Amino acid sequence: MITDIINADPTAITITRHTKVANAGGFSWNDVALAAQTVRLYFHDTRNQREIMLPEGEVKSVVLGILAEIDADMVVGHNSWDSFVIDGREYRIVGVRRYDDINIPQCSEADCVAS
Repeated sequence: MITDIINADPTAITITRHTKVANAGGFSWNDVALAAQTVRLYFHDTRNQREIMLPEGEVKSVVLGILAEIDADMVVGHNSWDSFVIDGREYRIVGVRRYDDINIPQCSEADCVAS
């Protein structure tokens, strides 16, 4: 089960959800802290890192991954995105995949870049 894998090296993270809000013809960002979630963090090997371009145009390397329960509250999108802080460093979640197949453990996996 995925719970056993997470519990082998658990980390509690508090995700901050950044949501775009219309504001006088433009927009602003509304930040809301979500409830703490227990996940497993893992670092990507530097030989196997991928680069992504953030909506702001900045290119970043994916350095950290998250393994979580299938129903973990994580989003990535144009109108909202998530971040969290570990050891004083902020990470932005840039990709979320949900695996819901009878042949593999049901889980969520996310890619993160350092902010």
